[in-house]
Amino acid sequence: MEKVYSPADAQRNLQRLLQEVKDGKAVRIEDQTTDAILVSEQQWAAVQKQLAAAAQHQTVQQREDLYKAWRWL
Repeated sequence: MEKVYSPADAQRNLQRLLQEVKDGKAVRIEDQTTDAILVSEQQWAAVQKQLAAAAQHQTVQQREDLYKAWRWL
């Protein structure tokens, strides 16, 4: 089943949207009035910062999980 986001919802829930795409789920951004999503330079910088922080958090979480698994061996 395809999840449909409005442009505003896509901006608010960007991390969830990206995770759904990464998991192979179908995602669509749709709006009745626009054909494209325009973001300001500041918004784009904020998105990039959020993605970098999420990637770093994921790396830390994976390392923690690995260390926990090693304790049980």
